[in-house]
Amino acid sequence: MIIDLRKLRQSGKDGIDFSFDYNPTESLSTIPGVEILLPIKITGRVDITGKNSAFVEAEISFNLKGQCTRCLKETEKSYVFTLEEEFFDRNYAEEDDYIYVNDKLDLTKAVYDAILFNMPINFLCSEDCVGIDY
Repeated sequence: MIIDLRKLRQSGKDGIDFSFDYNPTESLSTIPGVEILLPIKITGRVDITGKNSAFVEAEISFNLKGQCTRCLKETEKSYVFTLEEEFFDRNYAEEDDYIYVNDKLDLTKAVYDAILFNMPINFLCSEDCVGIDY
């Protein structure tokens, strides 16, 4: 998921649309018994905002599949959320900034962080699930 900012600048454009499939090597699901169905889809736009910065706005979408946290019913649900982050040349970045190196902007860490931050705490088959019926 690398965007070449040098090529973008050389093209004379300020921004470009992108689309990536993300297949992480480790599981990003924090919910026991639930997995992310791969690939994770990332579509968006990067805009150069200064000599040493670029802004990324993207939509991240994926499906979760597994057991409902309350009733244990097998369930699959879709999730979509946005990522909006400013990236800085590593020589001009603050400690907590997302960086790019040699005009190569790698979205991997920002996407990884966004998925973990937006992952639901519970995985429910429906909002009104009452749990296991005895």
